[in-house]
Amino acid sequence: MKIAVATDGEGGLDAIVATDFGRGETFTLVEVEGEAIAAVRVVANEGRRMAQGAGIAAADQVLEEGVDAVAGGHFGPHGEEIFREEGIDLVYIPKVTAREAVERYLAHLKGA
Repeated sequence: MKIAVATDGEGGLDAIVATDFGRGETFTLVEVEGEAIAAVRVVANEGRRMAQGAGIAAADQVLEEGVDAVAGGHFGPHGEEIFREEGIDLVYIPKVTAREAVERYLAHLKGA
């Protein structure tokens, strides 16, 4: 499973989840095997400075990464629609680290 977490700053597991998915500076891409984090890669959010359409650009960018879930504080209506149409899980979880967001999502899946 691969999870894209919109993060502020340089990204990584200790970075804070971005309030707005489309405007986060980076995406921390977390690959999970079983219940454990197996790999982490950070990529710049290429569309974050767009005047309009940042959410759509963000959605397109992370879909190209083959994600199964996305995490952020807020998703714009267009980005949210794209993710839902593609069957991607949306995780609304601001103001925690990327690691905490992934761990909470995995705990949610385990309990579901």
